[in-house]
Amino acid sequence: MIKHFFILLTILIMSGTSVQSGNRHSDPNSDPSSDLQRMTDSLVNYFHTKMNVVEGGMFVKVVAPKGNYFVSSGINPPPAENSHFRIASNTKTFTAASIMLLYQEGKLNIDDYITGTFTGTNTTYLPETPAYNIPFKTQMTIKQLLQHRAGVFDVTNTIIPATINQPYTGQIYYQYIESLPGEKLHTFTFDELIGVVSLNDLYYFKPGEDFHYSNTGYNILGKIIERASGMSYSDFVTKRFIEPLQLTNTIPVWKGTDITIPSPQIQGYMNINDTVTNTTEKNMSEHVAEGNLISTPEDLAKWIKLLITGRAGVSSENVALMKIMHPAGPLIGHYGLGLVLDKAGYGHDGGTRSYISFMRYNPENDITIIMLCNFIVNPDAQDMMLLDFAANVVEVVK
Repeated sequence: MIKHFFILLTILIMSGTSVQSGNRHSDPNSDPSSDLQRMTDSLVNYFHTKMNVVEGGMFVKVVAPKGNYFVSSGINPPPAENSHFRIASNTKTFTAASIMLLYQEGKLNIDDYITGTFTGTNTTYLPETPAYNIPFKTQMTIKQLLQHRAGVFDVTNTIIPATINQPYTGQIYYQYIESLPGEKLHTFTFDELIGVVSLNDLYYFKPGEDFHYSNTGYNILGKIIERASGMSYSDFVTKRFIEPLQLTNTIPVWKGTDITIPSPQIQGYMNINDTVTNTTEKNMSEHVAEGNLISTPEDLAKWIKLLITGRAGVSSENVALMKIMHPAGPLIGHYGLGLVLDKAGYGHDGGTRSYISFMRYNPENDITIIMLCNFIVNPDAQDMMLLDFAANVVEVVK
């Protein structure tokens, strides 16, 4: 992570902004909001001048003991704290919390193999059908799915190998389906997506051998949530988290035709080779339980603090289990049960067309940071920049 700091330091110097130390803000005359605005303007200027971003910008929301701050730059029209956007993989924190809530209520055991049964019943975690004949399922636990350590092939991010004899070979499965006549608004299901893995015997490695991020692994968790609760994934998240926590602007879309974002909305842009495409409207049905939620800066800040502090319904004891981290590679760092941990705190990141989002809460300094770039040009670089930007945000507001 040290090298990332120097990347950001270089960015800010090139953009005409110096990195301020935490001591500077012991000055009672310091204005964190103005400092955050200057920093955000400088980073957005870098995106536009050095990364060829034609359209888009970012916002930063901070909730800290000394105050609450919200600034934006380059987003038109300027967003508010109740502006909607796609939170992408930040959705995984809701899925992980759902599994932990069911565990807390004694309905399942996260250490069970996925071939097991719900506590006190003969009902299996997954249907006993060909669609759920997942490779190595007798060796795969619910906890490993939460940790991305189950080896489940990700049909939304990985090209189907050339060795597979299917019409979608050499393509991303859902992109192939959406390219078919009349299928752009196709509603994908857990059975369909997981079935691709089972039908073609696809996997990365045996469970527990390594880390590999897998959206499809979280589709499997979504199916377990549905079977445990007797509700759809969307209904469970709504009834157990969104409604009781009054996350009134958080919406679990799931139909292929649910392509719009409520107003007020933040538009999203794909910047590729100097060509800009507005990608605000998107079929998100292939991402249920791993990336389908729409939310706002205000709701996300509320959610992640309540979750990490044990006030979202999942007990502090079970949140502590979620916070047990394992190495997850250079881009992610450390991953627990649906949570990442880095210098900014606990939370998650999200990336989809065309929103790169960042959500953290640090219980040590009681600082919450929510950030969004409403464009994609280089997702990995944007992730690194937001992480390092967050470290400088902490210095400004602490």
